[in-house]
Amino acid sequence: MKTKSITKATLLSIFVLSVITAVTLNSCQKESIHPKVVNSNTKSNGEANTPAVTALLVNDINSIVFSMKKNQKGLVPGGVDSNGCVTIVTDTIDKPNSITYNYGSGCIGNDGKVRSGVVVINYAVQDIRVVNNVISATMQNYSINGTLFNGTISATNTGTNGRGNLVFLETALFTKLAPQQISTDTLNGSFAYEWVAGESSSPEQNLQFSVTGGWTSTYTAGQMDSLVITTPLLKNAKTTNACNYYIQGTQYTVTKTPMGEQYSYYDYSNPGSCSGQVAVTTNGVTVTQNQ
Repeated sequence: MKTKSITKATLLSIFVLSVITAVTLNSCQKESIHPKVVNSNTKSNGEANTPAVTALLVNDINSIVFSMKKNQKGLVPGGVDSNGCVTIVTDTIDKPNSITYNYGSGCIGNDGKVRSGVVVINYAVQDIRVVNNVISATMQNYSINGTLFNGTISATNTGTNGRGNLVFLETALFTKLAPQQISTDTLNGSFAYEWVAGESSSPEQNLQFSVTGGWTSTYTAGQMDSLVITTPLLKNAKTTNACNYYIQGTQYTVTKTPMGEQYSYYDYSNPGSCSGQVAVTTNGVTVTQNQ
């Protein structure tokens, strides 16, 4: 007979691995060497801020996957919610084993974001540090602040590289539908995460990853987006001083619509460190945002 345990979420997410958030850039240094908008009147048929919105999802999934160890349930997206509305169901009888995070019709996390729907984690071994281990996360009408996600993200431990660091290959295929958008975005991504610090910490803390790879997305309305990491991104997950930011590396995105193409360049080292602020340069204009 199958046995399951149900608990309330009580942990705060410590690991954020999104490689597709907005980043900091000095426009004076980059304007002369990076492409400009082909058509300044280009209009998006899809989500206006695809990298930042998609990052919410990747952050959530990675906060679970990369925190899982034996006899642990992983970390919960959104942290400790205000009214105990996250239900966790663990199934260690069926194979592969699973952990289900159910946010119901709406749950407000410590981070202030509203989540609903279900995320199911499947695994053969709970510890992601085991070589060749695969942990996957399937989203079932999972919503973050009204943006709806369906699909799967999986992480595979490929072993150590020449520097002796574990490397994870993360692949993603999912759809996204944002509020007030009639066009569905299908994203397909592949990233490699080199675990460069904090691998042996217990409990896990002060983690750091070097990230390479990229993704592409296609909207039903005709827009196409792509993101490429041009130099490895260094991502902190510091629990001691809450420095959970990208601190160096570069990437760019390209948006193609029937009206033209638009290029944006990102530089994580400007200002870098634990500022938590980012700048994106598009068509020679830089705007400052939060990571």
